[in-house]
Amino acid sequence: MAAFNTDAMLAPPPDPTAAAMFRKEFYIFSIAFGLNHATVTTPILYASSILTAEIGNASNALLYGATLVCSLFFSNLLYAVLGPKKGLTISMVLYTIYVALFALSCNQCSVKSKEGKCMEAAPLQFPLVGVGALLGGFGAGLLWTCQGAFYAMICEKMAIAEARPKAELTSELAGVFALIFLGFECAVRACTTLLAGKQYLGLSYQTTFFIWAAAAFSATAFFATFASNLQSSTPAARGSIFDKLLVTVRLWRDPKLWLLQTTNITFGFAVGWMGAYVAPNVITPTLDSSFIGFAGAILSGLAAILSRVFGPIAVCIGKGPILALGCGAFLCIAFLSKLAVNFDSGKEAYAASSWGGFVVIFYVFMGIGRAVYESTNKAIIADFFPGEKSPSAFANVFVFGTAASCVAFVLGAAKTTGPFYYLLIVFAAATLPCYVLAKVLMKSEEARSVAVS
Repeated sequence: MAAFNTDAMLAPPPDPTAAAMFRKEFYIFSIAFGLNHATVTTPILYASSILTAEIGNASNALLYGATLVCSLFFSNLLYAVLGPKKGLTISMVLYTIYVALFALSCNQCSVKSKEGKCMEAAPLQFPLVGVGALLGGFGAGLLWTCQGAFYAMICEKMAIAEARPKAELTSELAGVFALIFLGFECAVRACTTLLAGKQYLGLSYQTTFFIWAAAAFSATAFFATFASNLQSSTPAARGSIFDKLLVTVRLWRDPKLWLLQTTNITFGFAVGWMGAYVAPNVITPTLDSSFIGFAGAILSGLAAILSRVFGPIAVCIGKGPILALGCGAFLCIAFLSKLAVNFDSGKEAYAASSWGGFVVIFYVFMGIGRAVYESTNKAIIADFFPGEKSPSAFANVFVFGTAASCVAFVLGAAKTTGPFYYLLIVFAAATLPCYVLAKVLMKSEEARSVAVS
């Protein structure tokens, strides 16, 4: 008697029409999200150089602090009430307001250095950028939770429509999303230098960032007009408002969640280190503040290319080796920082002043780490926490990451570099061992589940 493959008989056949529709929605989302978010990450990169260092770091700390509060307490509730389309649209509007207020604050500088760094702020600089940071941070908390949930939902729907393993889809789409998202970031950052650089168009920073505010609004309108209101096929868990407020915290009972946060914490510290320390203390003294856009473009462009490359590689060799590469890149940033500036001595001994254009090596390593964070890391989260756990899991990604960045910018504003530096090293070194342990726990849970059933 011939043997029958019951799994093949039970599995639904591919649905090309549905697959094409889901891919279209994925690209609409990725393009709108990529352009809108790129206009926000660029002010963060410039804040400590074109505003005063204290106000720039304080505004970034406010932005990440507001993101932390929203991700922890409100993002899941808002996602449950609004759904992915409305949630993403509202958060993009808040991003647009942040960029516009940042543009207004750029003109509030009384004294500038010859490199273009703001040395003394006018009275309205902090109120303008502070209000914008609070609104932008709240928008970010909602945006990234909706993004993560939307990504996990699309992976699940496309896996069914294309009759492919979900883990394969998470790797593929993570790379595609990161390529689009980081490609826009690269273009916006490079164009910022072209628009504001004295040797190029020489526009004011205020005019430049108003252009990006208009771009952020255009991306929001594009998404609101063309995106469909997709809903997850997994029914939402019922519960009170209080339950939804605490659903992100409730996932903390799972030890795997804590183990997988080392990547997010490391990335958060690295973002803070690059913005609060490398940009003003290495790039600006060595070159000048207008070059920050080009340096950031190198970071984003490299991350965009590598994100696309890492997807198929992860399918072949697994996600662990890619994660290890990201850890190594973050550690290299820390070690190079020690060579560039002797911050432990309490003196501004800028060894990097003789490096010239070689200082972009910081942004090369950050680009490698960023690619791993945006693609492989998020695919890992989707693999470990599918279905109804996805919104909470991705909310926690940004709870931990933004908490680290918030601490980093606070330490940067207080000029406390020593602890900041060693925290970056410790969490980077712990990332791969924690991932391996999380895999062991997941396999143990799967084995117990099979035994019980």
